[in-house]
Amino acid sequence: MGPIWLRVVFLTVLVLDGAEWSGGCWDEERIAIFQLRPFLLFAGFNWTEERVSDCCEWEFVECNTTTRRVTGLSLPEAISSNLFNASLFLPFEELRSLDLRGNGLVGCAKNQGFGKLSKLRHLENLDLTFNNFNDSILSSLSKISSLKSLSLGGNDLFTGSDHNNVHLKWLSKLSGLETLDLSLTNMKNNVLLHLGGLSSLTTLLLGGNNLEGTLHLQDLHALTNLKKLDLNGNQIESIRSSHGNGREQSLINLEEIDLSDNLFNNSVVAELSGFSNLRSLNIENNKLNEAVDVKEFCGLSSLESLDLSYNERREANCNISAAGSRCLRKLKILYLDGVSTKQNVSLASLLEPFSSVKTLFLRENSYLSKAVATQELHVLSDVENLFLDNTAVDISFLQSIGILTSLKTLSLSNCSLTGTLPAHQGLCSLNNLEELKLNGNALGGVIASSDENKLVGDSAAFGTWLPKFQLEIFCLSNCTTEEHEKVQLPEFLYFQHDLRYVGLSYSNFGGIRFPHWLLQNNTRLEELYMIDSSIVGPLLLPSHPSSELKVLDMSKNKIQHDIPRNFC
Repeated sequence: MGPIWLRVVFLTVLVLDGAEWSGGCWDEERIAIFQLRPFLLFAGFNWTEERVSDCCEWEFVECNTTTRRVTGLSLPEAISSNLFNASLFLPFEELRSLDLRGNGLVGCAKNQGFGKLSKLRHLENLDLTFNNFNDSILSSLSKISSLKSLSLGGNDLFTGSDHNNVHLKWLSKLSGLETLDLSLTNMKNNVLLHLGGLSSLTTLLLGGNNLEGTLHLQDLHALTNLKKLDLNGNQIESIRSSHGNGREQSLINLEEIDLSDNLFNNSVVAELSGFSNLRSLNIENNKLNEAVDVKEFCGLSSLESLDLSYNERREANCNISAAGSRCLRKLKILYLDGVSTKQNVSLASLLEPFSSVKTLFLRENSYLSKAVATQELHVLSDVENLFLDNTAVDISFLQSIGILTSLKTLSLSNCSLTGTLPAHQGLCSLNNLEELKLNGNALGGVIASSDENKLVGDSAAFGTWLPKFQLEIFCLSNCTTEEHEKVQLPEFLYFQHDLRYVGLSYSNFGGIRFPHWLLQNNTRLEELYMIDSSIVGPLLLPSHPSSELKVLDMSKNKIQHDIPRNFC
């Protein structure tokens, strides 16, 4: 065909033929968007001003960065008509994603059904969640053979007689479909039999339906590529994952399953034991009412995330048992929120089986001994992210926490902490700490605190402590001081230069001036909240504020300010 440059010119001419391109979006596609205008409800969008602008820069439009052809239209809760008109979208020949969530669509205009979208050969993602479609649209949708993701959640697809299941078979024509969302569609157990033809599925979402009793996963045995299955928010009591005496396992490639908010008891653990590729298991808010034996999870050798939060435990010694069993060697994320018992449980006995965990959630717990002994903290030596919000712990916990040198996140909001926060030990030794939350306690000391926390006004005390960590997030709301006392912000903030989020709202800093140094020292700061914190003006922002700063909220203070328009 000749030199490479000649081929490039030839191809370019082919691409440009039949369309006008003005350096931004294609003129014909801008015109097509304006044809949508009578059906769109975009508050604050000035169509007159934007008539000649680059439509690729509009918030609801996505374009290919090279060709500037429209590849995505995001129109959630934006369409005024309750009938879908496919012809309006046909000019977007390169369209890959169409989002029509929450528009109250009940059907399609005459001869303008979804089947017409089959002309868009690149359309891969179609989101129709939270409309009012019934099962009659399924045959039309089955014609869009290019679809890889189809979201139908929140539609009444399975209300009425069994003919709904017949219509569901149409979807089996979508041989390339990888993600299917049928959550909140009034589905019942017998519908699972009609999903077997979707052999390309990797993600299936069935949450919030009418699935109940025993669920037979073998009905989905043909879904050999399925990796994620979401069954949350149903009334399922048990599952059967194998079929026949040969115990052939269904869904052998499953990596993630969500069983939260159902009626499972402890027997579910044994039924899941064959899923050797499972990486994430969520059994939150079920009926696990006996001691959970970690050994029962040993078949899940690939498990990386486990959620056992908010289950019922009735026996006096209910806890995670089988200390010494460390079969879950790949487990990195563990949720044990809201697990109550009749007696206190030591931290060591609870966590000893989970020595590999890096992120640990122990929020809203009443079972932990309030005084956590120093010698118990060794079980957390490798934890990087620790969440103890709304769990009562003693101040001694903070005095000893310095041994957890791997910590990056420490969240202790509303933990009933009282007393003086140690200034030269504990927190001072956490070299890797990036996020610190102390909201909702009753502390005093040189760091400060919140919700009746009391800031100490002795600046000399601050100066003796140079923290070893560099925080990215610091939350310290609802601070108080002695009456009429003017207290500066904690001086350790002077030595923080990586902050991205700072929350100091609803505090009484005694009428101090706005801390301009906080912005100057932290050029990557994105959000700063100091609402109703007794800050006085003036608020003088730099003429060229950091481009990273997106939110600066100083409302309910006695300040004079001139905040640029790009700040909230």
